[in-house]
Amino acid sequence: MSNPEVSDIRVVLRDGQLALPDRVVNADMVLEGAVIVGLAPVGTANGDEVWDLGGRRVTPGFIDTHIHGANGVDFNQADAETLASCAEDLARTGITSIYPTIVPGPEDAMKDALANCARAAELSPSIMGIHLEGPFVSAGRRGALPESGVLSWDDELMNRLLEAAGGKLRIMTFAPEEVPFASQKKFSMVGVKGSIGHTCATAEETRLAIESGARRCTHLCNAMPAMHHRDPGPVGVLLLDERVRCEVILDGHHLSNDLVKLALKLKGAHGLIAVSDAMPLAGMGVSTGVFCGQEVCSDGHRATLVDGTLAGSVTLLPEALSRTEKELGLSGVELQAMGSLNAAEDIGLPRRGSIRTDYRADLVIHGADGVDAVLRGGLSVEDADGPRLPAVVQRVL
Repeated sequence: MSNPEVSDIRVVLRDGQLALPDRVVNADMVLEGAVIVGLAPVGTANGDEVWDLGGRRVTPGFIDTHIHGANGVDFNQADAETLASCAEDLARTGITSIYPTIVPGPEDAMKDALANCARAAELSPSIMGIHLEGPFVSAGRRGALPESGVLSWDDELMNRLLEAAGGKLRIMTFAPEEVPFASQKKFSMVGVKGSIGHTCATAEETRLAIESGARRCTHLCNAMPAMHHRDPGPVGVLLLDERVRCEVILDGHHLSNDLVKLALKLKGAHGLIAVSDAMPLAGMGVSTGVFCGQEVCSDGHRATLVDGTLAGSVTLLPEALSRTEKELGLSGVELQAMGSLNAAEDIGLPRRGSIRTDYRADLVIHGADGVDAVLRGGLSVEDADGPRLPAVVQRVL
């Protein structure tokens, strides 16, 4: 099959229930190469290939900007080939773009992990960049992060980390009280999105960080002080400032359903970025292992350290969104925003995260019992050289 970026084959996905940015509509979708070139009323589009989706739901490919690993693979420890292979496995579940998230530690360990992620990005088209969760965070709110990963701000260390990442570092979780505000202003100048998290910041320190350029937060409410009626702390400020998008972990353990409802009420679906925070035991059922240099165990629903501290999540993003859809009755528009569009807009991914003309054809085709097919750049993630869609979807031309 020809290169999808330059292919002139016209493909029609007929009668899909499409989750658009502003509505859900049944329509034909027309692809050329890797790109969506048009939408049309059901049954009216023509092409070289026509696949009848039979009303199946179609959403943009999911984008996970905070994920530490899955299926036994730890992104901190994996070599580039193993990491890329894991990214391909995740793509088959519908997660077509990821930002491998590195846990902080000693400098050499961080640099090795960043370099492996950068090499993996050359092997898997799903890896769009790297998220480094620290090391300039608060010792008082490190959660499951290792003590060795909490370091004082150092301009030269920051430069060495950037160099190790080979231009792929895109997100850095930081505590506002641990990084000089003048240095916070430089994040965007080197292509890094500062994300407020693992912090003991006051409300005022949080406001100053936002004024210094911070426009996102890492896993809202987790690893930060709770709101108090006389001191809203970072949570209150982050929820009220319309300029900031907040990560939310929707596994049902990190945030209660009522808190998610509150966040939706205050920020709307377009103010929230669904992330998995998945760790290596995700997809492994009841299991034990080592994460962040510490023993962890999973009952198949949640992962904890020995003392009961949550240690990431074992729920991948598609499952987390499905759970939230059922629990909270979210619409298709809200789900596509939280699972795809917002992350793409937040991190500046061009023409991704949405079903619209001239956008990349990263698509998830849902069946009655789960995902029937995933397209990445218009081609099947199962076999880019094989059939575009599986036999469960009828090809009519």
